[in-house]
Amino acid sequence: MKKATLLIASIVLLCSSAFGLDLKEGRMRLVVNERSGRFALYYLADVAKNQYVPLLYDQETRTTYATLMVDDRPYKLGEASEFRVSVAKDTNGGARIEYRSSFCVVKQTFSFIASPGSALQDGVAIGFSIENVSQKDAAIGLRLLLDTWLGEKASAHFWAKSTGPLSGESALRGDSTDLWIRSVELVSSSEANLQVQLTAPATRPDRVVVANWKRLNDSAWSFDASSARNFTLLPYSINDSALALYYESQTLRPGSTREIAAILSQASDGYPALASQAVSPAVSAITSPGLTAPLDEMADLIAARSVIEAIDAALASGASPSAEDMAAIESTLRRLETRKTKY
Repeated sequence: MKKATLLIASIVLLCSSAFGLDLKEGRMRLVVNERSGRFALYYLADVAKNQYVPLLYDQETRTTYATLMVDDRPYKLGEASEFRVSVAKDTNGGARIEYRSSFCVVKQTFSFIASPGSALQDGVAIGFSIENVSQKDAAIGLRLLLDTWLGEKASAHFWAKSTGPLSGESALRGDSTDLWIRSVELVSSSEANLQVQLTAPATRPDRVVVANWKRLNDSAWSFDASSARNFTLLPYSINDSALALYYESQTLRPGSTREIAAILSQASDGYPALASQAVSPAVSAITSPGLTAPLDEMADLIAARSVIEAIDAALASGASPSAEDMAAIESTLRRLETRKTKY
């Protein structure tokens, strides 16, 4: 387990306070580092005492981060010198982070959400909008590494329905039936836990890996989990677990955008009903050409087809599309109509 002296921990906390965007909504608290975009997440476990429990390791926010893979080259967002970082509070009460380079722009958003039946927000939706702003096709993927800690005092650090408790390295495939994976601890007789959604309204990852944090951190991308290993890596770290969500590379044409949504929350089986509060699978699949993207008939045909598929998926679900979904579809159609006049 990562250790720090009281002095070092105090310095880190002071720095986080000085350079952090501190947001609260319902039972959730989000602190975003304004220099790097890295974040810490908390849950209000005891309302009467105003006691927040960190859902991720928070003494050093650099340990939770996203890695962007572009043409087999990894970039740690918040560290890579190729990307300029800007952080701002969003109009919806959440946060917006932009990572901008000459070849790719990543827009990351945080939105507070409530599970069905909950009177207060008990989760955060994290959206990634990744645009290829280069002049050539690019293979682009994303890995979200979460430095978990709640399960480190128990024998099993994680729990999933298909596997039960997980006390060592494991990997879940993207075609698993699991809706979520959890890290749980009891704090002051109030249950505080972290749930990572693995299905709609979150984007289903291609792979989920739980392992020792340093092993995952030292691995730029690919990682082969071994059931023979636990969460200790001597002499560097003891009982130090982490979870990685892999969204493998897909080819993006110039000006095209890839959307990925993740949901971190208190445990709830009801999040699949939250299609109106996060990016729906149908809308997240839309490939939209960028405003300044060069004319490309094939790219525009792909975008038009993705809109049709999104509409078909919405009709098949039987649910009424949200205002946000309709706005996303209409925006893409208007953009395609404008581009058509330029051919």
